[in-house]
Amino acid sequence: IEEVQVLNEDLHRTNDELHAASRGAEAARAAAEQAERDVRAILASIPDPFVITDAQWRWRYVNEPAAGIFSRAGHDPRGLVGRVMWDEYPDLVGTRYEVEMTRAVREGVPVTFEEFYPKAGTWAEIRCFPLPDGGLATAWRDVTARKRADEARHYLGEASAILASSLDYEATLKALARLVVPRLADWCVVHVVDDDGSLRQIAVGHVDPAKAEWAAEMDRRYPPLPDAQTGIPQVVRTGRPELYPEVTDEMLQAGARDAGHLAVVRALGLASAIVVPLASGERVLGAMSLFAAQSGRRYGQPDLEMASELGRRAGTAVDNARLHADALRARAAAEEAAAEAVAANRAKAEFLAMMSHELRTPLNAIGGYAQIIEMGVHGPVTDAQAEDLARIQRSQHHLLSLINDVLNFAKIEAGRVQYHIERVPVHELLGNLEPLVAPQLAARELRYEYAGADPSLAVSADAEKVRQVLLNLLSNAIKFTGAGGTVSVSVRATGETVEVQVRDSGAGIPADKLETVFEPFVQLSRGLTSNVEGTGLGLSISRDLARSMAGDLSVSSVPGEGSVFTLTLPRATN
Repeated sequence: IEEVQVLNEDLHRTNDELHAASRGAEAARAAAEQAERDVRAILASIPDPFVITDAQWRWRYVNEPAAGIFSRAGHDPRGLVGRVMWDEYPDLVGTRYEVEMTRAVREGVPVTFEEFYPKAGTWAEIRCFPLPDGGLATAWRDVTARKRADEARHYLGEASAILASSLDYEATLKALARLVVPRLADWCVVHVVDDDGSLRQIAVGHVDPAKAEWAAEMDRRYPPLPDAQTGIPQVVRTGRPELYPEVTDEMLQAGARDAGHLAVVRALGLASAIVVPLASGERVLGAMSLFAAQSGRRYGQPDLEMASELGRRAGTAVDNARLHADALRARAAAEEAAAEAVAANRAKAEFLAMMSHELRTPLNAIGGYAQIIEMGVHGPVTDAQAEDLARIQRSQHHLLSLINDVLNFAKIEAGRVQYHIERVPVHELLGNLEPLVAPQLAARELRYEYAGADPSLAVSADAEKVRQVLLNLLSNAIKFTGAGGTVSVSVRATGETVEVQVRDSGAGIPADKLETVFEPFVQLSRGLTSNVEGTGLGLSISRDLARSMAGDLSVSSVPGEGSVFTLTLPRATN
């Protein structure tokens, strides 16, 4: 009985222990389930794409952000768990993705790196954490916006430096094509529009120089068709860029010239393309083409925007280089023309000076012999003969005056006129003019007016040259003023200059001829006579003399009321 009682107590105790163990196991199971829920909640709360792979690179866990990315790439995220990552993404094998992720597992250390995924055209920051069982936890973040901004700053800065480095735009465009390969493009081709409107390929960028040369040969065999409705010719015509996110075989067939051409372009394996204009303002100077091939890159709108900016900067550089070259050619042509003009003017001036001297010699002889005859040295002179001699002398004086004008003009043209600049009292100079023109005034029955000037007023000039200018102005005024009219001289001091004005009451000068009167060999009729005498050099000579003394000669006129010629000279200091 005691044994039964002991056994019964043992059974009760064992039963209690079993119940306690069961309760502990249930609590442990509940704790484990809660821990698993907590882990999944933690994993699910990770905002970035996150996956876990085992030691054989099979996916064990894929969170929602990662599932969304896989789904957009054409994978069913529900079927990924248990599948090998490299089998699903064979394009990652051999890339930095495989290298860095394998290193994290092999070395058992966390690894972080940034890499570009060509197919998606995106950049990611990848963080890898090795697990104790040989697996790997991987999270990544899209950093495309930041990398594109960095990329744009880098390439646009580098491009600007290249394009500004030389005015040889062909060399700089070749350097630009090399710059964008291979990061932005597998191929970069640049065409420019020549003066005749034809397209010329001047740059090809590729990592393999032999392929670049081959591309140049292909362009010579198959140049762009001018009337093509797509590609380079269309971009050059319209100035609008073109984006081809995916280059299809249908596109290649449509653009191929023949079967051989199609075979060549198919062999290139082109996957995506961009064509942008090289533009400066509204002018399109060429086009730049970017092609993605073996890299598998797919171009998008951000790529088009950056390529367009590169094209704009390249276009500005080409335009500036061409303008500079045009300026150099124009300068060389102008210098050549100027040299020819100087030589021609020198020859003309020397000829005029020589002829003037040669003509003055016989003219002086004519005047001298006329005076001798008039004096009766060779016998008595009748009244009729005396009148003829007077005509001869008037004609001789007139012709000599014309020749002197030509001689003075020739001296000015040749730069052989010498100036003696001194202080010249204005009132004294002007007061002595009237006696010199009195015979002409009387002959034409004109009034002469001069109100005088401040005796202390003086100009800094050559007195003889000033007198020559003023006498020429007075002679012109008298010549073009009708009988009963008025010729006047007045003076006005204006700060650092002195203005001497010669005014007439003649017919005036038309507004469109005011500057013409200062051109050499121009003689305008102001409606008073059709046979105005002169060489047309007087005003040209007068203006040149005035300007050579740091002054000027100008005219204003009202047709029907007369003209005012203003001689401006520097005012002399006391």
